[in-house]
Amino acid sequence: MAVRCTELSCEAYKPDTLDYVSASHGGWGIVRMAAQLPEVHLLFVCPSACGRHNSLGSALFGLKERVHYLYLDEEDIIGGDLGKIILENVGRLLEILGYEPPAILYFTACIDDLMGTDHEPVLESLHQRHPGMFFRHCTMNPISLDTPNPPGITTNAQMYSLLMEPKDKTRDKAVNLIGTNVNFREESDLRTILKDHGYAVRHISDYEHFTDMQEMSRSMLNIVTSPISLRAAREMEKRLGIPWLAAYVNYDPEEIMEFYRKLSQALGEDFTREAEIWRQKAENRIAKLRERIGDYPLAVDYQAVLRPYTLAKILVKHGFHVGMIASDNIAPFEKESYRELQRIAPEILIENPMDFSQVRFPHEGEKYLCIGFDCGYMTGSDKVSDLMEDTGLYAYDGILQLMDMMETAFEGGSNVREMIVKAGLII
Repeated sequence: MAVRCTELSCEAYKPDTLDYVSASHGGWGIVRMAAQLPEVHLLFVCPSACGRHNSLGSALFGLKERVHYLYLDEEDIIGGDLGKIILENVGRLLEILGYEPPAILYFTACIDDLMGTDHEPVLESLHQRHPGMFFRHCTMNPISLDTPNPPGITTNAQMYSLLMEPKDKTRDKAVNLIGTNVNFREESDLRTILKDHGYAVRHISDYEHFTDMQEMSRSMLNIVTSPISLRAAREMEKRLGIPWLAAYVNYDPEEIMEFYRKLSQALGEDFTREAEIWRQKAENRIAKLRERIGDYPLAVDYQAVLRPYTLAKILVKHGFHVGMIASDNIAPFEKESYRELQRIAPEILIENPMDFSQVRFPHEGEKYLCIGFDCGYMTGSDKVSDLMEDTGLYAYDGILQLMDMMETAFEGGSNVREMIVKAGLII
């Protein structure tokens, strides 16, 4: 049920009720995330029902040759010796493959939280049996979503734990991007500015070989673009000595400039003069789009962007008419923006797409330019920006790309069904 911005507190957002999971719900998922590791194989150890969605997703994205499943039956669960089962079947998997990949990440599901398997001796035995490989235990347990260590965070940490301490302590003139599912385009402001100053920009998806990926351990700085990688950054600083700078994706020109100030301080060079030129481009593009679409109502989707309340705040401050925000929570790093929205745009509707009332489609037929296909699905709008999890958008170039997406969507003709299919959503 939608409420006005002023009627909702940050501390009492979501009632404890049955959730509605629509066809537009989901994201990258841990399969696609972990499969970015070059040459690494994934093994899911779980009851068959737990693996169906991931299995379909891995096939959809051409990953099924690297994603494997060890299905547990009632006897396995009652017997309780999951460690022995894993040890035996990892050996069988390697026999089937006919070679040893550089690493295997094995995932256990919620049932293992109840079985209480001690995975340290399992990992130790795997290393002893296969000394030329790395092994990591990850979790696929949605019951941990409301804890400090849900599957996305723990999987990220295990992924980057595969970066080994380099023998040569000399640092490369390079920075790592962690937290983003993809690297940013070469013509973006961040990559252009850093390249002009002689820096390489590294992302895990850039590598075809596991050994080549190890160069990330010699970088000077980790730029953390999402809280999902904050734990990984802290552990990399402790293990590898790489400092980190938390700079989550956002579309506030001033906050982006503050990021460049902090980046200048972290690397000891001034990037702000070049950044100011990009800032003017972004400000001009925002003004041009505002003139183009006028007061047409906007809806902002929490699956499209990490910080929907911050984006809504920026749009309102630039004269746009934000009519609705679709979000299932108010993250700690969004509370300040939310409280400001209560002050400057109290009429905005806040809707939880996972509320059971959404099964009736209460907003169907309402006119919105939707940023994200979750809002598009809720409203049936044909004006929808095809964006999920800020993919590829960052800093001032992110603003430019978002404005282009919104202008294209405003022309109409969006097909939400096609967007959902193309996205390959994983719950």
